[in-house]
Amino acid sequence: MTDVSTIDFAAAVAVIKRLADVSEALGHAAGVSGTQTAGSFVSYLAEYPEDIEPLLRFGMSELPEDWIHYGRLTWMGADGKLHHPAVVRLIVGAPEKPVHRRTPLRTILPPQSGDLL
Repeated sequence: MTDVSTIDFAAAVAVIKRLADVSEALGHAAGVSGTQTAGSFVSYLAEYPEDIEPLLRFGMSELPEDWIHYGRLTWMGADGKLHHPAVVRLIVGAPEKPVHRRTPLRTILPPQSGDLL
């Protein structure tokens, strides 16, 4: 477990609000629940925390194509059963690790004031 005495709660508030914004936008565009989307982001980011900044700065286009299969948390399938992402990856034939296709300039340019979408 994380020692909560080391958490910067003011920064955490900003992260949660931004994550909710991105989840709401994606959920609306895809016609799915924003809370489901937020949970999927949390699941993925728990496994790949290095993607927190690219997601929050540039949006979900910075995540791997099948990012939803690479999370840590189980999810409820349409069949009413719980599914672990590792099992889903085996079923769909996804690679063991996600493949990123980030825009090279975004990985080398310093942050700009307009980066947050």
